[in-house]
Amino acid sequence: MTAAAHLPRRLAFLESNLTGTGMRALRHAAEMGLSPVFVTSDLARYDAEPETARAIRETSEQILVCDTQAPETIAKTLLTALRPAETPAEAGLRGVMTVMEYYVPTAAAVAHHLGLPGIDPDAAVRARDKLRTRKACAEHGVAAPAFRFVRSVDEIGSLLEEIPLPCVVKPIDESASIGVRICHTTEQLASGIQEIAGSPVNSKGQPRIPGALVEECVFGHEVSVETFTFDGTTTVLGVTDKLLGATPHFVELGHTFPSTLPHAQQAADLALAALDAIGFDFGPAHTEVKLTPRGPVLIEINARTGGDFIPDLVEQALGIPLLEQSIVAYSGGSPELIPTRAEGAAIRFLAGRDGVVAQAPDPTIMANFPSVISYRSKAVPGRTTRYPLNSHDRLGHVLTRAATPALAAAEADAALCHLAPTYQ
Repeated sequence: MTAAAHLPRRLAFLESNLTGTGMRALRHAAEMGLSPVFVTSDLARYDAEPETARAIRETSEQILVCDTQAPETIAKTLLTALRPAETPAEAGLRGVMTVMEYYVPTAAAVAHHLGLPGIDPDAAVRARDKLRTRKACAEHGVAAPAFRFVRSVDEIGSLLEEIPLPCVVKPIDESASIGVRICHTTEQLASGIQEIAGSPVNSKGQPRIPGALVEECVFGHEVSVETFTFDGTTTVLGVTDKLLGATPHFVELGHTFPSTLPHAQQAADLALAALDAIGFDFGPAHTEVKLTPRGPVLIEINARTGGDFIPDLVEQALGIPLLEQSIVAYSGGSPELIPTRAEGAAIRFLAGRDGVVAQAPDPTIMANFPSVISYRSKAVPGRTTRYPLNSHDRLGHVLTRAATPALAAAEADAALCHLAPTYQ
């Protein structure tokens, strides 16, 4: 038996979300017999969310601090710290993954550099960069909004000749609806472009080309398609119905899985074409689509599991533990993607309003709703809140499971009403 056979089965996690899948991925990996190695540029960043900070410290065999924007530095740090070793096998390193949208290309590049399972790095970049996604899909005939990348407000005149108002302005590299808005006037468009183009970095401090993506505004119900690609085959796990908040922003306030819409298969077909267009070849993907009068239209591709507890919805409805199967694939195993049940699941998010919370309801009231699987409220007396401009502004959630998606959605709506705070 080789010396490497006695080493822990290590899986490196590159950064993490402060909430949601990040914490659970670490705990799942540890429960599956893997030894998580957490790689970050700033561990103190996670102290803002005590539960996540605790999960990192409790589950990680090692916590490595380095420049997490530099793939070769990360690879060298891993090999040096874990043995030191010349190869991943000698270090017991089975894979490198991230659940954080902003680090998908970096994790893919590190895995490729080390010869470990992962997404083709070029495909990861094309998915992360919304402008590159648009260009790749245009080249392959995938239906998407008309678009143009602009660097300043000086381009508005010629822009509006191509893309009339109302239109949508967004950053090319954000997540959680940050910076996305609909513009009905030239003044709104100028403000949106200035806000995005004026920053040389995104919300995570990563450098970007200054400029904003302006798109045709497409109208219709939004869904997302949850898929898993492995060994040359992409499996459609299902389509998720989305509930969006009020414009001008596009904050997601709820999801129901699987979709109850008759056009779900059309959305799935478009998602598969879009994944092919960017060359996506490994792991979970979460592709957002608008169902419009002219047919399904691509919104964006996320080369990871969906956020907002969508992996939980898939597991509750189908019995497929999507996050765990992602860990299996990234650590060198073969994922199991066969459903073991056919039910429905839904989540509804708590949207506060502008003001100061006076009183939050007793959350034990959720015991009156047997379909509720989990819930959370961050509304506490004295907290100043606002109506959500992005996903980080939401105050909590209720997640349900029922015999059908429609029933799960109805019960989530009913339960959420009793989680809302009152205001001063």
